[in-house]
Amino acid sequence: MKELFTPKTGPILWVYIFSALLVGAFILFCLTKVPKKLRKPVVVVITFVAGLFLSLEFLIPHDNVLTETMPLVSNWQLIISCFTLFMGLGSLFYLHGRRVTRKNENTFNSLGFFIGFFAIIIFGILSDLNIKGSEALYNVFFNGIYVSMAASMFSLVAFYIVSASFRAFRIRNAETSILFLSTAIIMLALIPLGSALTGFIPDESAISFLKLENVGYWILTSPNMAVQRAIAFGIGVGSMATSLRIWLSLERGSFYDKDL
Repeated sequence: MKELFTPKTGPILWVYIFSALLVGAFILFCLTKVPKKLRKPVVVVITFVAGLFLSLEFLIPHDNVLTETMPLVSNWQLIISCFTLFMGLGSLFYLHGRRVTRKNENTFNSLGFFIGFFAIIIFGILSDLNIKGSEALYNVFFNGIYVSMAASMFSLVAFYIVSASFRAFRIRNAETSILFLSTAIIMLALIPLGSALTGFIPDESAISFLKLENVGYWILTSPNMAVQRAIAFGIGVGSMATSLRIWLSLERGSFYDKDL
């Protein structure tokens, strides 16, 4: 079994890839033939068994049978993740393909998706094969178009952050007043202007703690750190509760209330 998952090169690698695709497609085809009444129980059983395996492997002391099989389970997790990627691509192709065939107002956007998708893949493969001129075309699509568009999207997010900050920092009650004051102190503490405003206070004096850089550091390391730990603890408890609900199939809404 270990030989099956050892790295392969050359033609044998492509044989393994196509064989895995065929086996995966066959398994998915078999799953589609399962009666509708049995599909959800199958998903529930597989989810419970997988969660139980990982939980027992973590809770039982190491050097047990489950720990020895973890590399194999990890490989299967990677394989399943790859198939979920293919399923996502299939969903994208189906969505944009319908828009192209129906020729509505989103047709050009969908055509742009197909052109960009196949151009990146084709020129990326040709670049790896050291085909002359392919690397320059790949850089045009990736660095010239994709990276520039990603930077533009992130720069647009900055305007939404400013808008959200403006609404959040409106002084309406004591809480927003504390938020605004602490934010102003930290911002001033991080720039030379803040140091200049309280620069007249000697470092060795008894009131040196009132210097803006010291006050800002105290806010970041004491109240802010305590709040971050409380938020992280709450997120951890919520994640554990959600994981338990998914593991035991107690979650409701979206997928869980639909017929498969």
